[in-house]
Amino acid sequence: MSVVIRDEAGGGERHLQAGDFPLALGGRGAGVNLLGVHDQEPAAWLGLEEGELYLQPAGRDRQVLCSGTPVTASQWLRDGDVIHIGDTRIALSIDDSGTSLTVEHSVADAVTEPPVMSGSGVEKPLPTEEAPPAVEFSASAGGDVADGEAIQPAAFTPHSGETTAATRRWIRPAVVLTWAGLVALGAAAWLLFTMRSVEVAIEPVPDSLSLEGGLAWKMSGRHLLRPGTYRLLAEKAGYRRLDIELEVGNESYQAFAFALERLPGLLTIDVGPVEGAQVTIDGEVAGLTPLDPVELNAGTHQVRIEAAPRYRSFKSTVEMAGEGEAQTLNARLMPLWAAVTFQTAPAGAQVRVDGENVGSTPVTTDLLAGRHAYELDLSGYRSFRSTLEVEANEPQTLPPVNLTGSDGRLALTSQPPGAAVTVAGAYRGQTPVDLALAPGVNHQIELVLAGYEPTSRQVRLASDQQEILDVELPARMGEVLVAAVPADAELLVDGKPRGRADQSLSLTAIPHEVEIRKEGYETYRGSVTPRPGLAQSIRVTLKTNAALQAEKTPLLIRTPEGQALVLIQGGRFQMGASRREPGRRANETLRQVELTRPFYLGIMEVSNEAFRVFDKKHLSGAVGTANLEIDHHPAVRVTWEEAALYCNWLSQRESLPPAYRKVDNQVVAVRPLTIGYRLPTEAEWAWSARYAGRQKAAKYPWGDSLPVKRRSGNYAGTSSGRHLPSTLAGYDDGFPATAPVQSFATNAIGIYNLGGNAAEWVHDIYTIYSSAGVARDPVGPQEGELHVIRGSSWQDSKVTELRLAYRDYGRKPRADVGFRIARYAE
Repeated sequence: MSVVIRDEAGGGERHLQAGDFPLALGGRGAGVNLLGVHDQEPAAWLGLEEGELYLQPAGRDRQVLCSGTPVTASQWLRDGDVIHIGDTRIALSIDDSGTSLTVEHSVADAVTEPPVMSGSGVEKPLPTEEAPPAVEFSASAGGDVADGEAIQPAAFTPHSGETTAATRRWIRPAVVLTWAGLVALGAAAWLLFTMRSVEVAIEPVPDSLSLEGGLAWKMSGRHLLRPGTYRLLAEKAGYRRLDIELEVGNESYQAFAFALERLPGLLTIDVGPVEGAQVTIDGEVAGLTPLDPVELNAGTHQVRIEAAPRYRSFKSTVEMAGEGEAQTLNARLMPLWAAVTFQTAPAGAQVRVDGENVGSTPVTTDLLAGRHAYELDLSGYRSFRSTLEVEANEPQTLPPVNLTGSDGRLALTSQPPGAAVTVAGAYRGQTPVDLALAPGVNHQIELVLAGYEPTSRQVRLASDQQEILDVELPARMGEVLVAAVPADAELLVDGKPRGRADQSLSLTAIPHEVEIRKEGYETYRGSVTPRPGLAQSIRVTLKTNAALQAEKTPLLIRTPEGQALVLIQGGRFQMGASRREPGRRANETLRQVELTRPFYLGIMEVSNEAFRVFDKKHLSGAVGTANLEIDHHPAVRVTWEEAALYCNWLSQRESLPPAYRKVDNQVVAVRPLTIGYRLPTEAEWAWSARYAGRQKAAKYPWGDSLPVKRRSGNYAGTSSGRHLPSTLAGYDDGFPATAPVQSFATNAIGIYNLGGNAAEWVHDIYTIYSSAGVARDPVGPQEGELHVIRGSSWQDSKVTELRLAYRDYGRKPRADVGFRIARYAE
């Protein structure tokens, strides 16, 4: 900011910058000289702060007026303000052109020093240090004389004992004191000028407050501080001590506000003798009883005490006074248990309550409220079992239990096992079984097992006697004749091998499971119940697996739209490519895969015509002048999700379970895969393209070496040269882009265009596999953003893409990517 000063007394015009401030008014080295003011120190200063002028009086006795009002402290200046100091008038003007100060000296208003009268009554000015010595003229000295005036000669008398008027003078003590005062006043004025008015407000009002770190004055509730860092200390009873750094800036007026933090109170929680109870205050765990006093701020707090399962929960609201005051919460926890006393005759029986041993009778134990099962055991006596109800805080003593002599123990087994056992007509289980029998009594024991004769035994045991009894059950037998084709099939009865299938068996008269099996044939399973005296026969002709499969699974099926799918049996093979294979990519890891489930695969890619039945708005578009919309050409520019939903649409038309579903607006595969229509898995595609119907894996769709054989497929031939940057030299398939889905020769199992025409989306989410282990019927990872694309297309001309092991991936639709359909056979 620039300020212009114009001095009307001939001082000209000056331009001041921010660095020229503060500007002294009067005094030695003044920025503006004041008429009629001869002080050595400035009368006031003009300061500049953030683009605004302010007036700072020097604090001397010299009066400073601003627009007619005395100025005793710093004051901001506004447009039109007029400053009067002595006989000098300074006018402030602020407009669009800038800020200017006009200085005027009013001589007419100057104050003249009072004269000193000489002895002869003629006025004579007071001498000053600069005044020259007085000179007296005689009549002969010449000069103008008024007419008629007599000029009298005057004798010249020099001052005796003195030098000239300009000789040295003695410095008086009063002068020294005056100058010292002026210096002190100047220093004080400078200090006041550099200090800032700072207000410090603290709630509540502290008992003591101090500022450390520099000179600090307090005036009318405010502090005068120079800019810098101070340490503020404030204390009040019942509150935490405030000790903080205070940064005083350059602003003229500053204010700081602080709040003293009230000291917390101390809460003691008394729960009596209960130990280990969890105390929670305001939702936060404070600890376990016994608990040291807890500091809590003044106010309302929620206290909860948990001592489950032995005591009820305790809740309370505590009002804390704070300010260091100690308070106690007496929490009496209500027990959820009661003392129960057990007694027996004779004493000494072991007591188990809910399966836990609590001691020997007589015994008293604490049990939680509710129903409990208990057992009393004493060697040589019968166990006593019962239940009891316990009410909280209600002790009880159970009546004495008179124990009786213990039972005898019989370990009963049978050959064969599993016989039903009754004692005196009461069912007691199946053999093998451990029976408790009353002592000194005859017990009739019956054993019954299907296919065997009923058998009985009579047993008598003494108290606490233990015996073992094994009973051989006589079997009831029947004859069964077995005849099978082929005759060398294996026979199993009840899961146990019995030799060749052609034989006669003598079996117990109970149901038996019969199995006849041979590798490569369907296994026969059935059941037979022999009848004593009546022979039975089982005659079986086993079918080969191939015959069964042929019966159940046709070699060719068609969708409701007429699309043909061929049946493909799986096998074990190696996916990927060797590192030595030219054109191999890093994602073609060699790994072992086994396909165990037969599947169907579309012999052609899905055409534009077929796809538009599902989506009438679909457009395959064009590439340059090449039309991709032809009905019997493959549907391209299809996303993986659209292809999956097309498969679901086909499944719905045949009432097959869908292979895909929507989750959070995303299409994902159903796990495990259903038998509905879907995209072929990557393993199924690779098996069908490289291995099925072949003695060894194929490297290219046409064979094992380059160049591309004539009319072997739709690749980037010379007909595509106008649309592609690179083509196969000397190869022309006759198509500038896509070709009909049934063009060119099929592979070994009758599939069209597994190489060339359109590359194909497959089922799997893209990943790079490791080579460890054998993957059986792999379907790819469950999560990912990219899907695998297999096979070369009409755009491909390089060795890498032409290979059948080539793996591509993507997310967006492409002009050279379509798809074909597949599904499991069973």
